[in-house]
Amino acid sequence: MANIQPELKRGAGILLPVSSLPSPYGIGTFGKAAYDFIDELVRAGQSYWQVLPVGPTSFGDSPYQSFSAFAGNPYFIDLDTLADDGLLDRDELNEIDWGSNADDVDYAKLYNNRYRILKKAYLAFLSSDDRKIKDRHGDFRQFREINSEWLNDYALFMALKDRNNGKSWQEWDDDIKFRKPEIVSYYKDLLKEQIDFYCFLQFEFYRQWTLLKRYANNHDIEIIGDIPIYVALDSSDVWCHPENFQLDEHLDPIEVAGCPPDAFSDYGQKWGNPLYDWKKMKQDGFTWWKKRMASAANLYDIVRIDHFLGVVRYYCIPLNGDPVDGHYEEGPGQDLTDAISEVMGDSKIIAEDLGVVVPGVKTLLKKTGYPGMKILEFAFDGNRQNEYLPHMYDRNCVVYSGTHDNETLRGYFKSLSPMGYQYLLDYTGSEDEKGLIERIFRMAYMSVANTVILQMQDILEKDNSARMNLPSTIGTNWRWRMTKGEFSEEKQKELRKLADTYSRNENRKVNKGQMVAETVKKLYNKDIRNCSDEEIYIALLHLVRDMAEEKRSEAGKKKVYYISAEFLIGKLLSNNMLNLGIFDDVKKELADNGKDIYRIEEIENEPSLGNGGLGRLAACFLDSMASIGIHGDGIGINYHLGLFKQVFKDNLQKETPNPWITKDSWLIDRQKEYTVEFRYHTVHAHLYDIPVTGYENRTNELHLFDIDSVDEHITQGDTINFNKDDIEKNLTLFLYPDDSDDKGRMLRIYQEYFMVSAGAQLIIDECIARGSNLHDLADYAAIQINDTHPSMVIPELIRLLTQRGIDVDEAIDIVSKTCAYTNHTILAEALETWNFDFMNQVVPQIMPIITILDAKVKNKYKDASTYIIDDNRNVHMAFMDIHFSHSVNGVAYLHTEILKNTELHNFYELYPEKFNNKTNGITFRRWLLDCNPELTELIESKIGDGFKKDSNELKKLMDYVDDKETLEALRSIKVHNKKRFADFMKKNQGIELDGHSIFDVQVKRLHEYKRQQLNLLFLIHMYLEIKRGKKPVRPITAVFGAKAAPAYTIAKDIIHLILCMQEITANDPEVAPYLKVVMIENYNVTAASIVIPAADVSEQISLASKEASGTSNMKFMLNGAVTLGTMDGANVEIADLVGKDNIYTFGEDSQTVIDRYARGDYNSRSYYEKDPVLKEAVDFIVSDTVRKVGNAENLERLYNELLNKDWFMTFPDFEDYLKTREQVFADFEDRDAWAKKCLVNIANAGFFSSDRTIDQYDKEIWHTR
Repeated sequence: MANIQPELKRGAGILLPVSSLPSPYGIGTFGKAAYDFIDELVRAGQSYWQVLPVGPTSFGDSPYQSFSAFAGNPYFIDLDTLADDGLLDRDELNEIDWGSNADDVDYAKLYNNRYRILKKAYLAFLSSDDRKIKDRHGDFRQFREINSEWLNDYALFMALKDRNNGKSWQEWDDDIKFRKPEIVSYYKDLLKEQIDFYCFLQFEFYRQWTLLKRYANNHDIEIIGDIPIYVALDSSDVWCHPENFQLDEHLDPIEVAGCPPDAFSDYGQKWGNPLYDWKKMKQDGFTWWKKRMASAANLYDIVRIDHFLGVVRYYCIPLNGDPVDGHYEEGPGQDLTDAISEVMGDSKIIAEDLGVVVPGVKTLLKKTGYPGMKILEFAFDGNRQNEYLPHMYDRNCVVYSGTHDNETLRGYFKSLSPMGYQYLLDYTGSEDEKGLIERIFRMAYMSVANTVILQMQDILEKDNSARMNLPSTIGTNWRWRMTKGEFSEEKQKELRKLADTYSRNENRKVNKGQMVAETVKKLYNKDIRNCSDEEIYIALLHLVRDMAEEKRSEAGKKKVYYISAEFLIGKLLSNNMLNLGIFDDVKKELADNGKDIYRIEEIENEPSLGNGGLGRLAACFLDSMASIGIHGDGIGINYHLGLFKQVFKDNLQKETPNPWITKDSWLIDRQKEYTVEFRYHTVHAHLYDIPVTGYENRTNELHLFDIDSVDEHITQGDTINFNKDDIEKNLTLFLYPDDSDDKGRMLRIYQEYFMVSAGAQLIIDECIARGSNLHDLADYAAIQINDTHPSMVIPELIRLLTQRGIDVDEAIDIVSKTCAYTNHTILAEALETWNFDFMNQVVPQIMPIITILDAKVKNKYKDASTYIIDDNRNVHMAFMDIHFSHSVNGVAYLHTEILKNTELHNFYELYPEKFNNKTNGITFRRWLLDCNPELTELIESKIGDGFKKDSNELKKLMDYVDDKETLEALRSIKVHNKKRFADFMKKNQGIELDGHSIFDVQVKRLHEYKRQQLNLLFLIHMYLEIKRGKKPVRPITAVFGAKAAPAYTIAKDIIHLILCMQEITANDPEVAPYLKVVMIENYNVTAASIVIPAADVSEQISLASKEASGTSNMKFMLNGAVTLGTMDGANVEIADLVGKDNIYTFGEDSQTVIDRYARGDYNSRSYYEKDPVLKEAVDFIVSDTVRKVGNAENLERLYNELLNKDWFMTFPDFEDYLKTREQVFADFEDRDAWAKKCLVNIANAGFFSSDRTIDQYDKEIWHTR
């Protein structure tokens, strides 16, 4: 009884031969373009990619005439992949002439060059010392063993063809033609090296194909692959197994395959293939056919058997006759299909049932369940009952616009008879050819047929010059190639809309209750309960990445490029699931199967791509761009070891490497490189992307550049010390490498130029692809320079434009209109200055540009304080940014006013129109919905969920400031979050916290201007007061979290004092019940997401005028902490929003501080001597109590720094800070009043959404919408 094949799912796909993919090497391959095409299929809502046969081509370059039914075409091996593996030299590849037409395959040039290059790769494979390649040798041996049955014969066959100058085996000497055993053995020995080479080619073909197919399947794309029913006469199949064919005693075909005149050809077709000896094959149970189909089922998900008619009845043409002289013979029919069904597994079959209609074919299709084919180009002959007309279809068929043998649709229109063309117009409801192709597509998609396959040439509306094959001709077929970018995003969207409209995209619709189950089934063939947490994490990674990819879009003319040295993105899994709207469903599905989403989240490494507020702000901005629908990507560096991993030992900060990249991560290898040249080095910037999901909106990308030669193991032991000279191994290792010496400073220049050069090349490429002629670059790109680290993008972009023939003056004007600069602080480290000669040692190519820019400034302005290159030959990066950007913004009202009125006043005088303020913001999805779900739930229960998209709706919470139920719920949530943080500290550092104490928190980068030392002086005072018997009403837990830059000695000394106080307070029984000082080790986004919701008091105590904005103040405010701070940065705006009763401020104002700096008369010792309370606290730093647990050198250095310098004026604010903080603790005891303060802060936090900030950037600077 016949095995009935299940029907294909309702779906759609595209027919595009592998050979037709874009490639710089003459023919499409399994490389980046193939992976990109799969991504494009996903975005187009497709389910299938149909390819032509992938075997090694022989006569006429036809894929239907292959040297083997089992082997793959070596032309499809991707050369870039081999170069990435170190087996080929990319420069040599680029020097070879692979053909001059990007839309045409030049087979002659391929033949002359491809095997020569592949031979080089093989020899490199044999000699490589690379561990990865050496490990692959074992895979090669295993491949040869598993496939020996066909591989050895094929490799010998190809080696013999080489020896015989490509002649057909029928022209070889008789001893080898007839395969005399002793002669076969002789040639196996003689040609061993060449045989091994051909085996390697098959190994590499199948290795690359397997990876590509896996990628397709993981993205729910199935591969449909053709196999010709017949094999070529000149093939290893016929030479090795002549008994399977109808050959005479000379091994010549008695008759050959073909077909009579039909719709494809008036002459008929004479293919020349030998005919099978079906009777003999049937006697051994069709063994050869079963092996062939098993091989095809391994290659493809669905096998299309070309000329299926031959299974039922085959056409025989005399060897020397014409098609018209042929006759039919009965084929094996159901006997063969029954045999085939034994080996197909889950793979399915499509039957190409075109040509002369034979009743037996329809009968066999019905018995097997194989779908037949419907070709729209055969439909419009005027016959209203034509079976190819869409209204005549049944469900189990595959509709094609045309096949590889057909004209393109545009060519077809021209070849139709007037009557046929008019019928086509009438049938589709068209008046003329305009829009006719789209109507034909719609007609196919809306039909009942399960499957629709469109030719790519028809999607691109090509004429017959792109026709793939004209039957019965040779020399000009199989040559068409799609060029890069032709399958545009607009085309993809059109297909996606059709697929969605006509339910051909159902497999991509998320089944919210079974998302994880379906993914783990696909990846591991397991159910959730039987998967490890690690397997589920990887499955969620795949699920989220695929869903994110579907929301990516290149539509729109203008795009934002946000360039930043750091992006502190944090863990992404929960945030992405939240933005995609699946977090709750995934959490429930996992819980229903005994799995905990929060435990699974712990598996994820936090990317080591950022450190402080600058990087976190950049991450928030990317999130907001995606969330409000702005097309904008980040550009940065793929740091392998981050800033460092902070470890506490002997009460000191120790810096260790912080690796994060694993085999399965968010990084997507785009398989794209940009060449970056330095004076003494040339490197290739390898592009990786991390998807940036917007909340219920689009997906953007974070572009990260890396070099393949980077070596994570060059660090010295468990430290961050390494050879700073070895650029090719260290370039992308660390964020902000130690620049306390010349080598470190030079490495910083290397890094910054690497980032902007690769980024500028990417920007130019993308803008050209969107239609820019580069003269209008500012209409296509908005480049935001985030602080001065990316400043070299200005001269680099100018240089690249001049290389493309644009005059330097025009290039400067173009770049100035394209770039905008954000200043984040007035501190020296953020206003980078590099010595001209230093830069010239690294990037000499941009120094003439910088010199021209400086000359333009000097010719125009006489104020030397605004010159880019000063008298000491130092290059001021911020000055260059200001002169040659169209916008300069500060990041909080106070900060911007300080820039305009003092720090950058001279520039403001020159360019008042450029200066503007964009108060920073944070992404609410991360800092409320993700890290504080209980508070989110409470807010939603009170005011609805509108605040998730419009943070201003939080204002509605003001209606509940006197609602006791709300205030009690708020307190309860805070208790819960405190317990969560206490559990975190217990688990990670063994520190126990009192959840009923006041959690007073200062977490931020360690810098003197942020004044953790002021916090410490208060805590020392409190410690001494407790020792004297003055106990606080409620215990205090003072929490710090911060990293100090490795070369920032005083900052590390402050950490040392914090850790000393941690030990002292913990071990003093008089003090421990009332005061605990703790410091979070290796503070990062993960820790922040736990401690911020737990905080009662938010310490924002920077020296007035020094903090540009701050963003931790906003995160604390949003989570219901009350701010204790100076009137600095965004604290000013917080105070305006919440009112003086809901914030605690202290200290001198900005103008007082600025004036004192201007006078230069600050003397810290005078404050010390006048204030006994301050003196006592400062002296305690070097007391015996602290020395017992600390290091005298560190403590004395910090003591002397405060006493003799105190550059950031800790002492003048001490008295007011002490009084104000004590007031905070006293007020905390009125629990209702305190809860009201918390609620007022939450209700007014909406202003600080980064969505608002980004909307302002776009409206006032970028203008993308």
